[in-house]
Amino acid sequence: MPEAKYSCEQDILCGVKMPKDIKNLTDLEKKHLPVIDAPAVMGKDDVFEVTIKTGGIDGIEHPNEPAHFIEWIELYSGDTFLGRASFSGGASYGAAKFRVKLSHAHGPLKAWSKCNLHGLWQNTRTVTVK
Repeated sequence: MPEAKYSCEQDILCGVKMPKDIKNLTDLEKKHLPVIDAPAVMGKDDVFEVTIKTGGIDGIEHPNEPAHFIEWIELYSGDTFLGRASFSGGASYGAAKFRVKLSHAHGPLKAWSKCNLHGLWQNTRTVTVK
């Protein structure tokens, strides 16, 4: 009997979730996608603020209750780790501010947001360092 192939598409907790069509998000994607607010251009070694909020797209907010919440948010420049904010269910909200300084762009800013029920979600934002 041939072995069945496993697909991450059938398991919400498997792999990193990204929108299939960024222009046509599902309600689940609108609730879970980390939204990155940062300048598009910054000077080399300038300190700037990056705000990441999970969900809230088109008014569809992510729950914040003991049984369903954002566990943490991480920020990267490309694959270079910049910071992490951790949360607890019902006590804190899935949004974070980071103050960062880039000597050069390692790639786009990348945010990961981890929902305790729906897994890991990723979004990116292109930045230019001059």
